[in-house]
Amino acid sequence: MNRKKILGISACVFSIALFAVVGTANAATTCTFTTVGTTMNLDADCTTDATILVPDGFTLDGKGHTITAVDPAGDHFRGAVVANDGTTAHVKNLTVDTDSLANVCDGGDDRLRGIMFDGASGSITHNNVNNINQGASGCQEGNAIEVRNEPFDGTHPDTQTVEIAHNVLSDWQKTGIVANGDVDVNIHHNDVNESATQVNLAANSIQLGFGALGVVEYNNVKGNQWCGPSNFVATALLLFLTGDGVNVSFNNIGGNSDVGIYALNNMTTISTNRVFDDPAIADCNVNGYNIGIGDYDVFTNLFGGTGADDNSVTRNVVRGFDTPYDGVLGGRNITVPGPQPSSDAF
Repeated sequence: MNRKKILGISACVFSIALFAVVGTANAATTCTFTTVGTTMNLDADCTTDATILVPDGFTLDGKGHTITAVDPAGDHFRGAVVANDGTTAHVKNLTVDTDSLANVCDGGDDRLRGIMFDGASGSITHNNVNNINQGASGCQEGNAIEVRNEPFDGTHPDTQTVEIAHNVLSDWQKTGIVANGDVDVNIHHNDVNESATQVNLAANSIQLGFGALGVVEYNNVKGNQWCGPSNFVATALLLFLTGDGVNVSFNNIGGNSDVGIYALNNMTTISTNRVFDDPAIADCNVNGYNIGIGDYDVFTNLFGGTGADDNSVTRNVVRGFDTPYDGVLGGRNITVPGPQPSSDAF
């Protein structure tokens, strides 16, 4: 984030080998599934060099097994490891991993993701998503879980609703969980660890953006730093031009963040979160960003206007940041080891 911008299968049981064709005409996979009704059960650990698609209305049940993405012969892996192939999908009990993917930057549908829902409702629950990265890469891709739906202009003509819960995400590249566009997400009880690299890009552990709606609560989140020379920040939780009414509450944020919770939006509740900076991790942001909760009104910061801040930031506890609260007005917030009555945040 650049702070300058603010600031139909029958009920019979059978096995299938799934060959997905995304970005290559010769996709190969060792993944097989036993399908019962509309549930496709992964038979064993397997590898794939292209996206595994979940048919419309189906559930992919990993049964505790792992799908590992590998580069195809003479090329590199493109797109998501698992994705929807209709307007409804569910993915559960699955581990998604990668094995030494080539560091090649892609855009659009070819960007690397672990589990992606594009234009679909459903659920992503009880999964482990590991190593969605291309090594020490600066490519703006590598999202562990991504939910997206057009349009991305803040309007909501066909909102898709997705639950993202009880997942464990580790060593992703750009974003742990991202929800963009015309979506309404319930992101709860996830463990989102820090990005794979802090040096080559500014990463965000959880992001809601471009009109996204929803609730983010009861997550354990590790933050990120940007160690490069540009005037960027990395975050634990980024709210960027979301829709109105987003609620961010009861989250535990640790690790080391340039900004723990970064809110460039309006009409959002940020309440009862613990935002702690780990003193054992040295700060590396050369621009000195070290902010617990930053509340930046859209109209003022993007368009140079003036107006009252309509976000509610209250009953949060911040510890270890040089600037506990930036732009926060009122709200009975606390800074450990104690409140600072001279600040407008109290």
